[in-house]
Amino acid sequence: MAKEITKSVAEKPLQWLLVAGVVGSAAYFAFRKLIPKGSEIITRNAELDVSDNNPFSYNKFLSQTIPPNTPLLTVAGSRAAAKQIYDSLNTFFDDDEDIAIGVFNSLSSKLKVAFMCKEFFTMYKKDILEYLKTGNKTFDFGTGGLSTEDYQRILTIVSKKDKF
Repeated sequence: MAKEITKSVAEKPLQWLLVAGVVGSAAYFAFRKLIPKGSEIITRNAELDVSDNNPFSYNKFLSQTIPPNTPLLTVAGSRAAAKQIYDSLNTFFDDDEDIAIGVFNSLSSKLKVAFMCKEFFTMYKKDILEYLKTGNKTFDFGTGGLSTEDYQRILTIVSKKDKF
């Protein structure tokens, strides 16, 4: 059997190369869905991780002991930041992603992000991560929310911040 395959490969190398390419490509596309990329792991952790290090899980994050003299975000500041994000994605046709990204850049710690996320939910009854993904368009032509790249950028910005 092995000799027959070897002889066949020697006689018809292009056909075997084509078969190997098709099988290899099919395997690549099948396994690509099963093995998550690094960015997908960060996203999944930000969305699902209920820990005292994830500010998007604000109830758990804010339940820990905050060191004395830690600069906090006021309720007014939290509301202003939440409103900026809400308004940047609550448009008729075109979102302003730079405003949403800028708000997360302006918050100096994960603690302040957690305060803002909590206030966002209090004000709008929506999870901020879901809102960032889908937006709140009156007319959505498949463009609601942030692009995958901008969404990932926000998660990366927040993950690099100091805890307090």
